[in-house]
Amino acid sequence: MKLASAIFLTALLAAANASARVDAVYIDKGLLGPRLPEAGPLAEPFLEHKLAAHLTEALRARRVKVLESSNDPAPNLFGLGTLYVSLSYTRIPEGTAKPERYRGYSLYVSQRDPAFERSLGCSWQVGHALSKVGEKPWSNRTGNAPPLLDPAGVRGNDSMTAPKFVKGPSVFLEAGVMVSEEEVARLADPATLQKMADAIAEGIDNCAL
Repeated sequence: MKLASAIFLTALLAAANASARVDAVYIDKGLLGPRLPEAGPLAEPFLEHKLAAHLTEALRARRVKVLESSNDPAPNLFGLGTLYVSLSYTRIPEGTAKPERYRGYSLYVSQRDPAFERSLGCSWQVGHALSKVGEKPWSNRTGNAPPLLDPAGVRGNDSMTAPKFVKGPSVFLEAGVMVSEEEVARLADPATLQKMADAIAEGIDNCAL
């Protein structure tokens, strides 16, 4: 953990010395692919798409350019100032023991990311903004969970990397855990979606490159 903390602080200090804002944001909402039938009622259809729609509006209200999403985006859209944002939700089967452990959001960064310092700084801003509005990071992970780099919910995970044509920073956000019908209903509530979108937009707007 000491090594992880040192990496985090070094990267965050590097990001703090940057001054440019994000030029544009690309929102990827297809990370998990199609929903599996066995997920049953907990597989809220296209919840990533709903959050992405709220986030797009929140970013545009802050005059942040949002690139049109597509399954095959043109590589020339991605400059050094373009932030790649991946939205997803974690799905855990109903009936899992002690489901209260499996709640909250997580953010992931990879040291293989060529823009690691900026990605980490942007992820921290998003996590900090989500924490401010009352969302809790998923801190009770067990087993081979990626190491927690920061209390704001940022974890190191070298398996999560942006597409090769992404030149700028990236943010991988698991916005919640679908472990019970009650939590799915909360996450899908328009008020929750709007609250989270506004917080994510605030974090992105505070992200310095």
